[in-house]
Amino acid sequence: MDTLIMAKLRVAGMHPHSRRVRAVAASEDSTTEARVDEFCRGLEKHLGETCELSKQIWLLSELRMPQLRAIAAADANAADLVIISVHHAEGLPPELQDWIELWLAHKRKQPSLLVALFDPVYSGVSAALRAALEAVARRGHMEFLVQSEDAPASV
Repeated sequence: MDTLIMAKLRVAGMHPHSRRVRAVAASEDSTTEARVDEFCRGLEKHLGETCELSKQIWLLSELRMPQLRAIAAADANAADLVIISVHHAEGLPPELQDWIELWLAHKRKQPSLLVALFDPVYSGVSAALRAALEAVARRGHMEFLVQSEDAPASV
């Protein structure tokens, strides 16, 4: 976990000395879910033992069901940190877009951070996904962070 990530967390109102950080993630499959787990382990190390990281991961297949999508949207509304971990694509999957629209419509005004975790750069280009998620962050008045498996974090 580099200093840029920690700086973004501080800007979003999540200080290293906070007692609790709530994270909600949407992942595409077991590979992207493992990426979320790894990111959260690194975050926990930097937050220290005095801070609890609570994490909820939703698979995109679960977000296809309206009832689960509504629960996941409520989770995102209460989160300090929303993580989206997907494979390269030309755009956001429809179930992910539907979930985003649902939670953005009711997003609280608290500071928050949107983190995009992408495949390694050598396996494809995530420019379209990045642009779409940057737009989501702007609409939600969120700080935005992108991280690829083999590249340092960037904004």
